[in-house]
Amino acid sequence: MRAILTFHSIDDSGSVLSYSPKIFPNLLDALHRCDIPVLDLDALLRPDCACGVALTFDDGIRTVFTQALPILQDYSVPSHLFLITGSVGLTNRWPGQPPSTPVFDMLRWSEIEALQRAGMRIEAHTENHPDLRRLSTSAVKAECESADEMIESRLGIRPRYFAYPYGHSNAAVRAYAKERYQGSLTTNLRMLRSIEDKTALPRLDTYYLRSKVIFSDIRSSRTRAFLQLRRALRVLRETF
Repeated sequence: MRAILTFHSIDDSGSVLSYSPKIFPNLLDALHRCDIPVLDLDALLRPDCACGVALTFDDGIRTVFTQALPILQDYSVPSHLFLITGSVGLTNRWPGQPPSTPVFDMLRWSEIEALQRAGMRIEAHTENHPDLRRLSTSAVKAECESADEMIESRLGIRPRYFAYPYGHSNAAVRAYAKERYQGSLTTNLRMLRSIEDKTALPRLDTYYLRSKVIFSDIRSSRTRAFLQLRRALRVLRETF
């Protein structure tokens, strides 16, 4: 198994953006039992890497600090946070957010700094989380530059990876991302192949990795078949 895993919030609300802190350790235990190492993106994306997962947290929801960090520290595993800089200290009710989306408090800069000190890599997810396909090239550039410069000014390091808001991109957006970042992540629901377009990296949404059956052997053909079915259903839903 070789994959990038996506989380948003670590909480017990049961929303589609939530992963329970009670089962997060179960997932990490399952990876350990199956000899699947947790790696950072640099290591996972090396051509000689045949097995491993990277943990990514999108948006910058405050539970990454309050709930996820203690677990990550207990297991001594690396992770990446894809931060929306314009929402720091606010909530996730940015323009364009679907009304049905649950409301979460967002991280404060002091907490983001603590996450970085603890080893989490802080990456780019734009300033305002727009659908980049709808923006001009100059507006896409402004969204990315503003976010990157804010992260660099606050944390002293420039993001090297990028997650497309809503997972959406087009050829022009990907071409820009290719010039700016080492890799850009989508919401395409599948594992990594041996050769990938670094501007359109797939990820597995951990919403689908929560059952005891999957934890029993996360490498199994049954797990792969389940994820392939979920991917097909997602593609069908987006088509219509």
